[in-house]
Amino acid sequence: MEPAEPSTPTIRRVLLTSFFVDVLDVAMNATIAIITGSVVMLAETLEGFADMCSAGLLLLGFKKSTRRPNKLHPFGFGKEMYFWSTLAAFIMVAITATLSFRYGYEEFNNPSEVKHIAVAIIVLAVAVATNGYSFMLSARKLLEGKPVQKLWEAFIASPHIAPKSTLVLDAMGVLAAVFGLLSLVLYLITGNSQFDGVGAMLVSLVLVASAVVLLITIRSLVIGQSAPREIERRIRDAVRELPEVRHIVGMRTMMLGSDKLLVNIDVHLRDGMSTDQIEEVVEKVRETAEQTGDGFTVHVEPDPEHHHVQ
Repeated sequence: MEPAEPSTPTIRRVLLTSFFVDVLDVAMNATIAIITGSVVMLAETLEGFADMCSAGLLLLGFKKSTRRPNKLHPFGFGKEMYFWSTLAAFIMVAITATLSFRYGYEEFNNPSEVKHIAVAIIVLAVAVATNGYSFMLSARKLLEGKPVQKLWEAFIASPHIAPKSTLVLDAMGVLAAVFGLLSLVLYLITGNSQFDGVGAMLVSLVLVASAVVLLITIRSLVIGQSAPREIERRIRDAVRELPEVRHIVGMRTMMLGSDKLLVNIDVHLRDGMSTDQIEEVVEKVRETAEQTGDGFTVHVEPDPEHHHVQ
């Protein structure tokens, strides 16, 4: 009997896992930074704080994005996630990365002794494991059953901004902890406390790189990214199954949030239908397209060149 494949986690679970992992990181790293006096651990605390704030903002954005449409926002609030993701990237660059690099540079120029270095190494190893688990959860959400080799392709194409953001944040957490771990191990081996400052500066560079990746990812969605090809293909196949539809003239899509999509379909209908029949078929096409996914808003335009009877 083959083992069952793990189910795809929900966006809420991904966000909550990332948030609580970051809370744990901040608590552990802040404590160890005080005990050891290590700038690397201070940078790790700042990195964890950036992740925690970012995950918290994404949770807030996720909650706001589920509000019902109103007169001012007829297509809903799905793009709330884009705003909060942008704010999260700003926090990483403007606050935490700057402070991490500053403290690391000062430590490099004026190195000081790090106490209880073995404890710091253990805590960083734990951070690699916890952030790694959160990273895998985000990856599973983006892959949605696809093989892990498709992760980069899924990251580029997926409209799910929340797991894309947490994937970057968790990868940042893993890399920052690894760089911190290496710098402290080198300090332990060589006795050169400048490695503590180097590790903090490396953590700051990881923060900057992660923020840039986030902003690039968000930009495509903000300016109107279309739906993934798999979703568009599913809509086309469903509409083509209708006997009244001769062919699809064109289709345009735009993501309105992680699970919200605006669809405009131009269809060529069977000739000889009356105006009332055309209206019924247009409604049927709309319902068929909307049933292919949750949160789809579909607008159907019959081809004006086809012949019909009054």
